[in-house]
Amino acid sequence: MNVSTKLQPKLLLGCVAIAALLPLLAMQDPQGAQSTQISKSDPFHQESTWSFTVLQYTNPRGDVVEVPARNIAKLWILKDEDGDLRMEILYQNRDYSSLAIRDFSVIRSSAAAVAVDVPIVRATIAAMAFPEMK
Repeated sequence: MNVSTKLQPKLLLGCVAIAALLPLLAMQDPQGAQSTQISKSDPFHQESTWSFTVLQYTNPRGDVVEVPARNIAKLWILKDEDGDLRMEILYQNRDYSSLAIRDFSVIRSSAAAVAVDVPIVRATIAAMAFPEMK
């Protein structure tokens, strides 16, 4: 038995161990903190940051409302058990809105505005934020 034959099982075991660790490493953010997605029991939950200029939504009356992205500190898109949508908006000035909506659009570019990064959370209605008001 030569040396390479003896090392093959150990190398295979090492490769399996590394492959098992890769999904755990992928759940880390760039600063090394663990992703909030693994702590959420909501299978619909997702967090990300979108860069856009205008948020458009349609209220239950059918009116289209536009909110400049530069005014939004954080946005929650919520789905209830029936599939209906709600939107929670925390504004830069710390105002807050909870809205029933029919649909929404994210406008990424506009001649009149510059795109900004906005944190977005997608969740079910049970995960409504109701941010702390100070």
